[in-house]
Amino acid sequence: MLELETTVRRVLKHAPAIPALPEAAGDRHLTAAAERIVRAAAAWQADSGRIIDPYVHQETNTVTARYLGALGLLLRQGRCLDLIPSATAALTPALEDLFERRTEWGEFIVKEALMAYEVLRDRVPADLCGYWTHLLADYDPEQTYGRTFSRTPDDLQNYCTFAIAGEALKARLGLADNQAFIDRYVEQQLTLFDDQGMYYDPHGPMVYDLTPRMNLSIALWAGCRGRHHERLDEMLRRGALAQLLYQSVNGEVPYGGRSNQQNFIEATFMVICEFEARRWAGLGDTAIAGAFRRASRRAATAIADYLAETPVFFTKNRFPPETQHGRQKGYGFYGAYSLLIASQLGFAQLLADDTIPEGPCPAECGGYAWTTGERFHKVFAACQGTHVEIDTRADLTYDATGWGRLHFHECPAELALSAPIPASPPYLTAVPPASAPAAIGPGWDGLWLAGLSADDGLETTCRILEQTPARVALAVDYRSPAGGVSELLSLGRDQVDLEVVQTDGRPLAYRVPLLRSNGRDEAVITTTANGFAVCFMGYTYSVTCTTPGIRVSLLETAVPNRNGIYRLGVITADASRLTLRFALQRP
Repeated sequence: MLELETTVRRVLKHAPAIPALPEAAGDRHLTAAAERIVRAAAAWQADSGRIIDPYVHQETNTVTARYLGALGLLLRQGRCLDLIPSATAALTPALEDLFERRTEWGEFIVKEALMAYEVLRDRVPADLCGYWTHLLADYDPEQTYGRTFSRTPDDLQNYCTFAIAGEALKARLGLADNQAFIDRYVEQQLTLFDDQGMYYDPHGPMVYDLTPRMNLSIALWAGCRGRHHERLDEMLRRGALAQLLYQSVNGEVPYGGRSNQQNFIEATFMVICEFEARRWAGLGDTAIAGAFRRASRRAATAIADYLAETPVFFTKNRFPPETQHGRQKGYGFYGAYSLLIASQLGFAQLLADDTIPEGPCPAECGGYAWTTGERFHKVFAACQGTHVEIDTRADLTYDATGWGRLHFHECPAELALSAPIPASPPYLTAVPPASAPAAIGPGWDGLWLAGLSADDGLETTCRILEQTPARVALAVDYRSPAGGVSELLSLGRDQVDLEVVQTDGRPLAYRVPLLRSNGRDEAVITTTANGFAVCFMGYTYSVTCTTPGIRVSLLETAVPNRNGIYRLGVITADASRLTLRFALQRP
């Protein structure tokens, strides 16, 4: 049995009773949220039928297509029927862009456009339906899509999975049979999976582990079978088990790399979960099927509050949407990425089987630690409602090396930390970015672990020491030409105990991001004799150092990540060993 499956089964064996999840994470509320997003976008539609982003005032990549996908999936449910003329107006220019190759990302259009086409084809005049059918059926995908062997042989990454999903859905509707095209690209895409079924896009962004697997799951759901089906199905099975282990106790998908902390990611996670719940239910495995159903609902809880607002928050913060705080520079525009949330929620419901009962999922059971493959260099640990994510060799463009996430069950995710603080991030921020990367982590000789990477000769080892329902302990050892450090973490309910050692005997410092604001709600930071306390929305998060003779300081400069604005607390000592406790006090 694959180690991933063994770990999941072991964790589920000790599962506690699971509480009911908030009503706001239910299908009715999520569908209502998707409808609010779509109705808002309908007001952005130009006379041409195209959707215009409300903040950059132009049609951005994929925005019209994602409007069609989100609206089409709502129309399937009998909702938004008054917007049929709007969908009809949008579908023609989107398909013309695809057919006439007006874009370099035509593969992103197909899956979304087909959701509208399927609903509209019997509701429009026959000549218009025939025109749409021609635009969808009568092009050569090899020459039309932006990333193909013929056009970009050295750049065949996640774009290709959109093409595979689109062609599989076309086949399902009887529009085309391009199975040879699908087989050729599935064979190439399989080279991008690691042994744990995780998909590697350049630099290992966590969002693009999920997105390709979601597209390929939709292709299989659509009935796609081909020469490489058995191998692809196995990779998808493995990757889905991995995502059960990396989901946060609050339902969130991990940070890491580009596009992270966007709210469409949890909806993408949900699509895969619903596909996998069907798989495991079909095998008669109610425990793992139920875990996927529950993990899907957990992901819904992570974004439900952000989607309850009008307009919705498309990134995990509370900055007014017009600030676009956290938006990826160059893409990630509000229009397209809010509509992507609605579209992915629709696909999740399309694939869901509501007769499969929920069961406990690993995120809420805990009692495990798990490491990804080398390409992703992440460590995850969960115990009694406490969750940690560590990046052992970060991509410093987006993240920082070290402990970048600490979540407590049913506590605001941004309070302790959801993602590291990068220097000069490639996304928009409401305040000037940090001058150097920061995470929860040590420093010595004026150097911080957060700013080290593989380019600095950094090497790491993770040792899992204990995995029980009551306690999880692990050690992460970092070595570089500039010095080494070891961190021993012990997770329990609402706390993490940490012992950190500078392995060359040099005096240590320790730095902790402390929340100041999530863009709307303010936190109160207090400096104590041996650490810090942050009060936020009734919760108190404390960092306490028990090593004698320490000095405590709070840096004045505000530093942003996608989730909010932080200040850096620093603990310095003359010793090479520090002992700290990170704890939560609930209201």
